[in-house]
Amino acid sequence: MFARVLLILICLDAGVLWAEGAPPQEDGPNGHRLVIIPAGEYPVGTEGFEPNPFRTVSLGAYAIATTETTNAQFAAFVLATSYVTDAEKRENGKVSLEGMADWAWKTIKEANWRQPFGPDGEMAADHPDDPVTQISGADAEAYTKWVGGRLPTNEEWEVAARAGSVSLFPWGDRFDVGRANVWNGASHRKNHGEDGYTYLSPVKSFPPNDWGLYDVVGNVFEYCQGLPAGIYTRKGQEDRLLSGRGGSWWCSEGTCAAYNLRDIGTMDKHGSLANQGFRIVFGRAK
Repeated sequence: MFARVLLILICLDAGVLWAEGAPPQEDGPNGHRLVIIPAGEYPVGTEGFEPNPFRTVSLGAYAIATTETTNAQFAAFVLATSYVTDAEKRENGKVSLEGMADWAWKTIKEANWRQPFGPDGEMAADHPDDPVTQISGADAEAYTKWVGGRLPTNEEWEVAARAGSVSLFPWGDRFDVGRANVWNGASHRKNHGEDGYTYLSPVKSFPPNDWGLYDVVGNVFEYCQGLPAGIYTRKGQEDRLLSGRGGSWWCSEGTCAAYNLRDIGTMDKHGSLANQGFRIVFGRAK
């Protein structure tokens, strides 16, 4: 079945277009459902927004997962390879909990992808459809290499997340609490739970965008290759950073308001937090 995906990518890269409507979907490896995006020119960015200015980009054909990589999918990778994550090597990860001050994160001993909120929190094995977290960018790259893919570029992520829209969110310019998992509260002292969740939610808990991608806004930040335009990085640090797109369950209007299609955050490639995950793509980056 995955050979069919590769054949479709070759055809789309050569300029063969799909019928009018949403791009086709196919099954990929390790349970990934993929949306096939054809080669072409696409608008990205926002007029007057320096970190991600409006522009037209030319992309080769690629296939992108409909969901963020889940605990079950990452567990299959670890079972097959005995891979040890950065958080497991360090024996800690960063965690933020309801009741803590805004922007406060604790380094929790033994917080890792198996128990993303630490030994006192719930186990990932009990939530197989939640996005895997406490995953560093390096861990995400190791998974994508194993499964035969890679992380998306910022432009690939945004084109697929926008699904043809030019608005701040996939559904328009006004936030809708019923469409994404973000922090519902004036501060992190209390999450009022209007969206039904305090922390992570299973993938596909909210409606997809017009091309069938879920959670492009909220749930977890998604690692992407490349950095925002004009970002300042100290000499030697460029290889230590990745971009993060879409915001997360932790984001709120009063803190990290990056739960949209415009903003681009940056993440340490070896950092591990309870709100960082990733989505996989297949195909040659152009």
